[in-house]
Amino acid sequence: MTTTASATSTIPTPDATAVKAVGKKTLDRSDFMTLFITQMQHQDPLAPMDSTQMASQLAQFSNMEATMKMSDNLEKLLGYQVSQNNLQLLSLIGKEVQGAGNTMGVVAGKVSTTQYTLADAADSCRLDIYDAAGNLADTADLGYVPSGVHDLTWDAKTPSGTVVPDGQYTYKVTALNAMGQEVAVDYRSTGKVTGVKFDGGTAQVTVDSSVAMNVADILTVK
Repeated sequence: MTTTASATSTIPTPDATAVKAVGKKTLDRSDFMTLFITQMQHQDPLAPMDSTQMASQLAQFSNMEATMKMSDNLEKLLGYQVSQNNLQLLSLIGKEVQGAGNTMGVVAGKVSTTQYTLADAADSCRLDIYDAAGNLADTADLGYVPSGVHDLTWDAKTPSGTVVPDGQYTYKVTALNAMGQEVAVDYRSTGKVTGVKFDGGTAQVTVDSSVAMNVADILTVK
């Protein structure tokens, strides 16, 4: 018995990912004008475009041109306003600001006095301070603390009395009421503005040479 093998041929299909788009994704004023001129050149001379239609298209092109110019002017105005706002931030250098957050900056062994707020009275309250690496730098038992706003002053020293290195530190207040339930704490970060920077379009100030604070987070300026 003789068997015959049939060969099948396959036609290669182009890879869809290899096909590149041709042309632009958007049209500008020159493209619309080119379309209009091309339309005029290829119109039927025995049935030319109605004058009313031509006037209507010219009016649309004029409105489009005015809209594009207005958009360009608005972008320039916005850019100018942003640059002016950024320049005004330079006036914050040397001033003390307070913003949301629980960071502190140590400069020459000193820390600016900041504040925290307890939503309720705390029967027991503990303060823990950590360095930038997350290591515990200092801790303190604050005892009973009533509700409200409280000043936080740290001597920038370890429990053994050694002055900590300059840099950024984070503090955490753990407060418990008489029933042992945790009390909500609202943190504040306070310090002197030592620099201004713009990162990815976001304006930031540097506080106490180590703490980065978004301008939007600044609550008070002294």
